[in-house]
Amino acid sequence: MRAPRRPSRSTVLVRAAPSGERDADGNEDVGAGLKAVWYGAEAMGKMVGAVKSKDESSATSRASASSASAASSAATVDRERAIALLREDYDSSYFVSGVGELAAYAPDCEFSDPFVAFKGVDRFKQNVGNLGGMMRDVDLKITGWEESESDLVTSWRFSCVLDLPWKPKLAAAGGTTHVFDPDTGKVVKHIERWDVEPKKVVKQLLSPSSKIPENRAQVFMFSLSDGDYLGMWLAVTPAVIKFTAPWVGA
Repeated sequence: MRAPRRPSRSTVLVRAAPSGERDADGNEDVGAGLKAVWYGAEAMGKMVGAVKSKDESSATSRASASSASAASSAATVDRERAIALLREDYDSSYFVSGVGELAAYAPDCEFSDPFVAFKGVDRFKQNVGNLGGMMRDVDLKITGWEESESDLVTSWRFSCVLDLPWKPKLAAAGGTTHVFDPDTGKVVKHIERWDVEPKKVVKQLLSPSSKIPENRAQVFMFSLSDGDYLGMWLAVTPAVIKFTAPWVGA
């Protein structure tokens, strides 16, 4: 029986991840289109990560490896220690920064959310670290913390503005279930739930946060969201003319 605990305030961010035809809760597949959006976001995150300073990456890797080495190398961990490690991860905003220890996790832990699912702490940290660098005006809070014999269930809500040309605002509430292995005591499943339909999340990603367009990218995305093909064409026309001018004038 879970005993509710006083919510702790911290920073957490939902991360999408790849999988089969059903999510962790047995729901129907969200579809190839939404998966394509997720994979596109992962690819974009890798591009952003590739341009980061090598010194910054090295320093981050050294700090993370140093702080986590002792705990992560242990074959087993007791429940009290695992909970303490997870609290430290939440306090270090690991869902945003990707630099948390994650020492309570098994190396091949399965990460899943409404979009898709994959295995591996390293991939999770890479995705979170890369995409986290694209987020601005982050407002994230932990609203629930419940422990049981088999898992830890947290609840959260968050919002942020993505550092893209059209500045989309992403907002949602949900929770994360950390499932513990009964033998090792480590987290073997990290299941995220979103209290919003995946399609609505994608729509948020395509909509500028500003109500009034401030640049052509925002005009284009507003038009795309409204199905205004003429508006989309007018938004990109100057760029098309500039690109084709040398050939047209030849």
